[in-house]
Amino acid sequence: MIIPSVTLRKKKILEAEELNSYESGPLWLIDEDYKNGRELNFKIYDDLSGIYELYLDAEVSQVDDIADSITGGATMVTISESIDRERMKRALFYTDSLILYVRSIRDIADFFIANGGSRIYSDSLIFDDNVVEFTTKLSCDRCSIVIPIGGFNGRRDKETTALP
Repeated sequence: MIIPSVTLRKKKILEAEELNSYESGPLWLIDEDYKNGRELNFKIYDDLSGIYELYLDAEVSQVDDIADSITGGATMVTISESIDRERMKRALFYTDSLILYVRSIRDIADFFIANGGSRIYSDSLIFDDNVVEFTTKLSCDRCSIVIPIGGFNGRRDKETTALP
């Protein structure tokens, strides 16, 4: 499955014009505001979730923020590989609507899977377990591919560290 992505920065969607031509379906929303220490953008989540199945890429690390994100309209929420294990357990107890963002720490992914997690986003590792994988690598046959909306417009590399 191809999942188009957009970036949220300074409370605005950078690809707003391209998003207007995308009518419905899954949408990967990279919340750069939250990743940079600002608040979650609930108004935008709520607006988008009425139209799209919203995959929130914010690398949330607080269980309350995960709960608020889901209540605010996100279908799925990414959590960071740097989350501590106790928090991860609490988050997985709260919901299974989590995607673990893995850059390099394989053992945290194993812990995530062992504790009920089933969705992983990574461009650096491929997992053989029964997990749903998300990536930007077009060579992954069994992954959902996250691609900037409007095609490969080249802006994503400069806009976010979330994609290579």
